[in-house]
Amino acid sequence: MKKFNITIEIMPVESVLDPQGEAVELIVKNNTDYKTENFRIGKRINFTISSTDKKECKKAVKKLCESFLVNEIIEKYSVTIQNEKN
Repeated sequence: MKKFNITIEIMPVESVLDPQGEAVELIVKNNTDYKTENFRIGKRINFTISSTDKKECKKAVKKLCESFLVNEIIEKYSVTIQNEKN
């Protein structure tokens, strides 16, 4: 079996309110002179998985995301898969 390093980035979909992002945006706006906008707060999940090959790894990670890690009604996600360095 090969080991793969997985990174999953999860963000709220654009149509969903993001109260954390709004709070950060308000704090930055009220406490700095920076011209910032559109803060969106998400999650990043890192882990290692053992799989026979990259194709099977992709299938397993997709199943994990859709079954346990991501609420696809209000979140979108992207996956990065890298071979583990020995």
